Amino acid sequence: MLKTKIIIWLIVIVIVIAGIWWGTSRKPAEEEVVKIGVVATLTGVGAYQGQQELRGLELARDEINEAGGIDGKLIRFIVEDSKAEPATAATAIKKLIDVDRIQFVIGDSWTTTTAVMVPIVNRRGVLLISPLATLDDLSKDDMFFRTMPTTKSMMVPLAKHAYFQMNARKLGILRQETPFGIEHARDFRGVFEALGGEVVGEESFAITATDVRTEITKIKDKNPDTIFNLHATGPMMGLLIKQAKELGVNVQWLGSWGSENADLLREYGDIIEGLTYPYPYNVESKNPGVQEFVKAYQHRYNELPDITAANSYDALKVLARGLEECGENTKCVKGFLLSLKDYQGASGIFSFDKNGDVVKPIIIKTIKNGQFVPYEK
Repeated sequence: MLKTKIIIWLIVIVIVIAGIWWGTSRKPAEEEVVKIGVVATLTGVGAYQGQQELRGLELARDEINEAGGIDGKLIRFIVEDSKAEPATAATAIKKLIDVDRIQFVIGDSWTTTTAVMVPIVNRRGVLLISPLATLDDLSKDDMFFRTMPTTKSMMVPLAKHAYFQMNARKLGILRQETPFGIEHARDFRGVFEALGGEVVGEESFAITATDVRTEITKIKDKNPDTIFNLHATGPMMGLLIKQAKELGVNVQWLGSWGSENADLLREYGDIIEGLTYPYPYNVESKNPGVQEFVKAYQHRYNELPDITAANSYDALKVLARGLEECGENTKCVKGFLLSLKDYQGASGIFSFDKNGDVVKPIIIKTIKNGQFVPYEK
């Protein structure tokens, strides 16, 4: 009996010791990982942008991890799909913060979904960097940064270009009924009218609308010489132009930065020839940071990167530098990013202003002979 008790106690002691050893041996391994949340529009109307966001982030993550990580810790993503839906984005960011205990998030690859996440991260002290959100109203001194310029910073040069280089005088606007569409139209209109141009009509429709002939006809009846196409980025823009041409509309076409979209080019080709738009990225730049990124992206994905991929890559790279400097202290990382000047990134040379808005050059581009090229008159 005594012998049996001794054996039982020995077994208990072994189990306890093993448990202690397992717990202590596991702790360092867990500490080797830096968790970063990712919110992207992986499905829905913004799926193209979400795919590009993830591609840019994965390329940057793998480069950082292969070089030893952040102070020896490897980056691990926890990814959530916003589906380009504000309510889904809000749920995603709350899950990352409350369940996954994330302090740093990159996303979204969609403006309206990012807008609902910003007040949430501000309340919780979590740092958020968006590779694509453009809304002017997000320009505040808070926990939000972006590697995409604001709407206004892109609409000013586009409006001037339309007036002076394209001789646009009577302009019609066809836009999605979203904050993105409303703000682009407002910012463009303000500059264009101040220059002496006239906006002869403005019509709106749902972001998912596939038949906009009624709205096109209303604008056509106003006899514009130029139309600003603000449908959802990508193929929806091509669909709008196709329907307009079928209705006999023969005008110059303007678009948002979302005009540079491989799916749009593949699906609509000659129909979108001449579409002109602002773009804060030059894939042909001789800047070393741009060329290194383009080479790595082409090697991995066998195609040229777009602005979403480049901005996402940059977002993680500058965040990683902040984490190396500060550890996982969000306020310290914020200060580091604000102090960053003339960073040589995948999207070119950039800095952040006092509100965390990126400052980088904007170029005017067009679609010519089936290619996205700088505009030349």
